[in-house]
Amino acid sequence: MNLKNYLNFLLAMTGKEVKARYKHAILGFLWIFLNPLFQMLVIGFVFQNFIKVPVENYFLFLFTGLLPWNFFSYSAIKTTPSVVYERSLIQKAKFPREAIPLSIVFSNFFHFIVSLFLLIFFLLISGNLNFSLSSIFYFLFSIFWLLIFTSGFSLLGSALNVKYRDVNFFVQALVILWFYATPVVYPLQILPKTYLPIFQLNPLAYPFELLRHSLIATSLPPTNMLLANVTISFLIVLLGIFIFRKENKSFSDWL
Repeated sequence: MNLKNYLNFLLAMTGKEVKARYKHAILGFLWIFLNPLFQMLVIGFVFQNFIKVPVENYFLFLFTGLLPWNFFSYSAIKTTPSVVYERSLIQKAKFPREAIPLSIVFSNFFHFIVSLFLLIFFLLISGNLNFSLSSIFYFLFSIFWLLIFTSGFSLLGSALNVKYRDVNFFVQALVILWFYATPVVYPLQILPKTYLPIFQLNPLAYPFELLRHSLIATSLPPTNMLLANVTISFLIVLLGIFIFRKENKSFSDWL
């Protein structure tokens, strides 16, 4: 399959995922914004009234963290068993197997981008948008980073789950723990300095903080975290591509 046909096939698969997500839903695409909005209200109420996170305009701070988190977590959970769920299609036709998890990632990325632009519109009319050339660069860099890392992680999980079905349960548990290890509901600045080296191992920490900075001008994360996060992200993406290419030849045998 040449590049043009491959891209058309991937685009068709992605379009199918986008249409299927809110099929028969009365509110349709409004759920793109409503889901994180409800999460923000519930989590924000708890953290504002009982835990007291020292952040100005905490609800806005929280919402800018929930949007990228929902993109990553929904993608990771749904893509891990995706190849197994499409066993009938794999056994009947020959096509690029990576299109299965990637179409889910790109579908979720489409929803992520729509929700981000809705948020940007709100920030613009409310006067809270951090607008500058550097913020545009940080914004584009952070969402590109999230897309590439999520794609690599999804390829890794979906490939391993074909042979080892425990991987699906492991990823579901990991995502729950990962949520609390990622600066979604709190800023890195409130953590004791002794814990910061641990967060250098979390490849989501820097892009989350960078995206939030580009939108609402929060503090930039430590520079030394950038190199560590980029390195780990790069290794996971390479591992995902390598494992998927290696294992996809035997998918039919394990399915």
